[in-house]
Amino acid sequence: MNKVTLREALIAEQEQVINELNEKINYTHSMVDIDESDTIDPEDRSHQYESGEMEQLIRTQLQKAKIDLEHLRSIDFDAKSKVEAGAFVQTEKFNFVIGFPVVPFDLEGMHIVGVSEASPIFPFMSGKTTGDSFEFGGKTYTIKAIY
Repeated sequence: MNKVTLREALIAEQEQVINELNEKINYTHSMVDIDESDTIDPEDRSHQYESGEMEQLIRTQLQKAKIDLEHLRSIDFDAKSKVEAGAFVQTEKFNFVIGFPVVPFDLEGMHIVGVSEASPIFPFMSGKTTGDSFEFGGKTYTIKAIY
């Protein structure tokens, strides 16, 4: 696994999330902005209020996504010999990227799952090396390689 490509793919995906949230904010903001010169009924005000709340929720998500992107950029993706942040871990069942949670995705013909250090599975695999096994969710995983 080319970890430079992996890191770039993760960053690109997170940047896409940020772009989509910005688009949602712009769309939602356009719903908040009603023309005061038009006839306005109580329902218009209600929709304006709901849209304003939605915009605030999306802004909160956007702020978290930006923080997540900075965290991702700070992870050291250099070669690893044990399971820790920045490691790419191959098992016979799954491939894991450690340090950044992400929904399963495919890259270079591999199915990859992102695992944060706060994930329930992380304590079971943390510090393990190639050839070690760990159990989680009633399944046993054997580490084939760590990059």
